[in-house]
Amino acid sequence: MTEQPEPADITPLNDLEEKLARGGQPDADPVDVILSFLNNEVYIISSDALEGEDSQVEPLVLGNADGQPVLAVFSHPSRVDTQYLEAAPNVLGTQGAAIIANIGDELGMVINPGAAYGFEINPEGIANIKRDFKRADEVDPNPAGLEGE
Repeated sequence: MTEQPEPADITPLNDLEEKLARGGQPDADPVDVILSFLNNEVYIISSDALEGEDSQVEPLVLGNADGQPVLAVFSHPSRVDTQYLEAAPNVLGTQGAAIIANIGDELGMVINPGAAYGFEINPEGIANIKRDFKRADEVDPNPAGLEGE
């Protein structure tokens, strides 16, 4: 008899994970995943604890298969593997949109490294998200430049 994976590892725990789980299906829309990421709380890990509203933290950055730096982001605190917690024991929640707004131009991002639901975005992909997606409160009310009648 083969050992079954833990149900918590494959059961989506929130909207973002539901979108990630559907990502491999033919009718999946990557825009749904990006919007869910931007509009939901996600988690970074850091060796620094937040000391106050204005405190800065240095989040865990990993190397991808090509040796390029990628910011480790998690869809749920339970997705953080213990090996990462040894290096960065503080799990900090923030909006996905805040991650995209503050990530550097040379840094990629990996969502749920090593977990069932996850993916990597290179720096060019992050730049495209910054360019193509705006928060709901930043949307131009008249994107076509139409004059009122």
